[in-house]
Formats: sequence, structure tokens, C-alpha cells
Amino acid sequence: MTDTPLERHSGYLYILLAYLVVWADLLLSLPSPSPFTPAWFISVTLKNAVRIAVILYISASPAFGQIALKNGCSLLLRAPKRPERRQAVTVAVLSLACAGVGVAVARLGESINPLFAYRTSMSPVVLLPFAFVSSLSVGYAEEMFFRFFVIDGLTSAGAPPTIAASVSILIFALSHHAQGLYGILFAAVIAVLYTFLRLKGYGLHPLALGHALYDAVIFMCALA
Repeated sequence: MTDTPLERHSGYLYILLAYLVVWADLLLSLPSPSPFTPAWFISVTLKNAVRIAVILYISASPAFGQIALKNGCSLLLRAPKRPERRQAVTVAVLSLACAGVGVAVARLGESINPLFAYRTSMSPVVLLPFAFVSSLSVGYAEEMFFRFFVIDGLTSAGAPPTIAASVSILIFALSHHAQGLYGILFAAVIAVLYTFLRLKGYGLHPLALGHALYDAVIFMCALA
């Protein structure tokens, strides 16, 4: 018996449903505190904590068994090993190199990330702990979903790895729509880098920690 089109594309439909649930606040443009304030960083951290919990819950649900995140809880509960910490530094350095090129291109085109137009009167030293914890939450939530949940889910549902990776890159980039066209394009570049490293064997901790270190540095540069 041949599969119906719905059955053949069920993996994509499940991923879409999961995306709508996990990232609902972005899609609905819900109000949030002013950027680069303690309240904003705390809000970001809490949202991502909820996202991580939802991802793990969906992954463990029998109804979503075919797109389950492999070893989701164990990935989080195990502390990163020394080689993973070194890989995380590599991820952060490569990300910052991409950012440097991106800033140069943006200046030539007179583009600006709307997020960085905000200014705060608070000292960066005071905001540093908030920015670091927030960056950790972003790193783990985004890497768990886009580089593991989506890619592993689609491949386990029968999608070719290149298609799964492309879908992950596309939705990651489009999720940065609030940052304008420049933000979408730069997010796509970062997604290509992280997806390449993921397919080369980098695990959750190196990608999430490297992503977090990169975000924290960018935040501090924006606040300086």
C-alpha cells in the first residue's frame, strides 16, 4: 500500500507544529521589556527555559516519536567535557569572525540591526551576569531545536540529511525577521556554520556554549 501525501510529509507537519508551539511568542510579536535591561534579559531567559522544557516534552511524547530528539535529557544533564569546551571556543571564534565580516558588509550597505539601535544607561558591568545567563538560555534553546530537534526529527522521518539541514537553516534565518533583512541573512550564515559543525559531529554542548559565548560578546559590544 502506498503512502498518502499527508503520511509522506508527516515529519514536516510535525516539525511545523512543534515550531509554532515552541516559538509562539516570536510569531505573535508579544510585548516584552525594553531591550538591554535586566527585565529584558530575565524575560529572554524564562522564555527559553520554557522552550527547552517544551522541546524535551515533545521529544518524549509517543505521539511525536518519529521526530524525537536523541538523548535530549541526557545531553543537558551531562556536564561538558574538556574537548567539548575547546570545541565551544572554536564555535565562538568562528561565529565572531563571521560577525566581523558581517559588520563590515553592513557598514558598506549602511545596514543596521534594529536591536542594536536601543541604548541603556545602565553599566555593562551590572548587565554582564544577566547577559551571560540569557545568552546561555538562547544558545541551548536554539541549538536544541534547530540543530538537533529539526535535523534529527526530519532525518528520522525519512528526509535526506541535506533537506533536513536546509529546512533547519531556513526556519532559523526567518525566525530573525524582527532584525530586518540583514538579520535574516546573517542568521542564515550562522545557521550554515552551525549546521556544518553539527553534521561534522559537534554535539549540543559545543554548539550551545559556543553560541552563548558569541551572543554574550555581541551583547557586551552593543552595550559598550
